[in-house]
Amino acid sequence: MKALRKTIIALFCIATIGAAAFIAAINIYGNYDDYILPDGLEQSLKNADTGRTDNVYARIMNSNLLVHYESWGGTDARRRAKMFHSVLDHYKPDVVAVQEMSDQWYCCLTKNRGSYRLVYPLSSGIMVHMTGLMYNTDTVKLIDYGRVKYSQGDNGRLRRIVWGLFEDKKTKKRYIVTSTHFDLIREGKESEELNIMNVQTREHIDLVNTLQQQYNCPVYSCGDFNAMDGGGYNNPYLAPEIYDKIAEAVADVKYIAESKTQGTEKRADQPSVEHIFLSGGASVKRYSILSDTVMQEMSDHYPVFADVSD
Repeated sequence: MKALRKTIIALFCIATIGAAAFIAAINIYGNYDDYILPDGLEQSLKNADTGRTDNVYARIMNSNLLVHYESWGGTDARRRAKMFHSVLDHYKPDVVAVQEMSDQWYCCLTKNRGSYRLVYPLSSGIMVHMTGLMYNTDTVKLIDYGRVKYSQGDNGRLRRIVWGLFEDKKTKKRYIVTSTHFDLIREGKESEELNIMNVQTREHIDLVNTLQQQYNCPVYSCGDFNAMDGGGYNNPYLAPEIYDKIAEAVADVKYIAESKTQGTEKRADQPSVEHIFLSGGASVKRYSILSDTVMQEMSDHYPVFADVSD
């Protein structure tokens, strides 16, 4: 019995030390207090149309954050994370699908989360699950959630689906949001990568159909699909046929929205690899891309969002 007690005490101490180290890492690597926001951000947000009409019960945003890894083209996440939280403070989305949430991004989002929470709060950091969901606890309640890794893909940290069932606290309306990040077609591997993306497309659509049938509510599929509507300007590497297959099964909110808004650098109706798709009955009041010039300092992707009602 003494040996057992010693083992339990030792395990408890190890767990306590590990938890303390984890919290310390978040506080250190997530601290962006000394970072200065770029010129133009405040004016951009001040000029932006951040309001929503009374009948809108959900604002759903997608944002590929861009990792801080230099080898991926990223930079220190802390200044960019401070920008991202400024965007959240102004637009106040209810749910945000994020991709490329590297460990530094995870620390920043956790330490400075405000009213926002991650669906899987401990699935990143050391594990670095880089595709995720955030939600505003002031406005929505998380009812159920799950995650699925694609059966094929080059990086299990990214190539997955995270989903959440949310309930609006005022109207009690329920809806599902998914976040994903598909593979991409690389030069010299066109056929191989296209086959993988086809598998991911089938698995993604199957999950959306299953979720809609199970919960009988709209499903909003968000993410960086590495597939551009209209073919873009670099066919076949932007996989227009993948986009077409998804759009046959679920509606791209960009094309059914009653209104569109955009920044100065890219129009809302231009081709993109970031999409919000809808399955189920709902009305999309507005689709917007946050494409002011200053947003290029936050990521190599512009955030997009949709305002929805009955």
